[in-house]
Amino acid sequence: MQRRTPIPVAGYTLFVLLFLVMSSCNQEKQGKVKPTFKNVLGMQYIETDRYFTNGLSFNEQGYELEPSWKMYLLSDDSLMIYHPQAKVFYHYPIYHDHDSVFNIARHWMRIRHISKDSLIFQLLSVEEKKVSKEFSNAFMKFYSYEYLKKRQWDPELMKRPSARDTAFIRAKSERANRNPANKDSAFAARIPVVLTSKIKEITVNKLKVKLDPHDLLHKSPSDEYLYPEYSISIDKAYKDFSYNFSVLVDDKGDMHLSKFIVSPEFEESRRRVLEGIIDVYLKRFLVIKPGTTLGMAHTSEISLSVKGRK
Repeated sequence: MQRRTPIPVAGYTLFVLLFLVMSSCNQEKQGKVKPTFKNVLGMQYIETDRYFTNGLSFNEQGYELEPSWKMYLLSDDSLMIYHPQAKVFYHYPIYHDHDSVFNIARHWMRIRHISKDSLIFQLLSVEEKKVSKEFSNAFMKFYSYEYLKKRQWDPELMKRPSARDTAFIRAKSERANRNPANKDSAFAARIPVVLTSKIKEITVNKLKVKLDPHDLLHKSPSDEYLYPEYSISIDKAYKDFSYNFSVLVDDKGDMHLSKFIVSPEFEESRRRVLEGIIDVYLKRFLVIKPGTTLGMAHTSEISLSVKGRK
């Protein structure tokens, strides 16, 4: 019987290293295989969580990541997404870019998990064909209706903010209310400020955001609370005027002048005029209800377009 020549120690070490490298390369190649949706086609999913990397649904500006999608996949190249405002499903193409990166509903996403029970997508911020790690920090989690029924989970209850979200907003509200005139402490109120006129000579309109059913992430109802704008008309004013500026509304409903644009040489005089309009007209003849987030009143900034007619 022919004897096998033993592999020298150095040769054996080299053999092991080559094997490990080849295995690593194979795994890497496997990880870059295009994910497929073929095992979940036709299954209906509902989004129950949308959260940042830290697990919170709110950021420092007061923006809330709200789970709102309902969808089902038609193929590896298309899906249907329910638009909650239009109350219909819209068809969207799916484009595979590379690895697990896709463009879905005109937005870049990385597919983190696919199963009949659940899906996880990472929202990507892409600039000049490069993914920004800093801003690609939000995730969407879906469960299939079939799985939720089996577990007897209520998706609407699962969508609610967590205890950590509540603690986060409470701390931010306390800080904002300690510094009612400080813009840096204020943050957007999930339920914005409400302005109601006490007299017929003053009318107030909160501007509405026009929604695009084909832009589900960038153009959404969140714009109305992140950047609340109000148009105010005053009849029988002391003179004709038109000014655009922002104010901070604190938790007591008091107004503090915030931002306005004017040449530096006119800044002080413009400030006096705007503070006069706030004191004489807005504070006296408007009911000012402060903005709230998770039921907590706090300082928030709003933009005003105020026109007076003599």
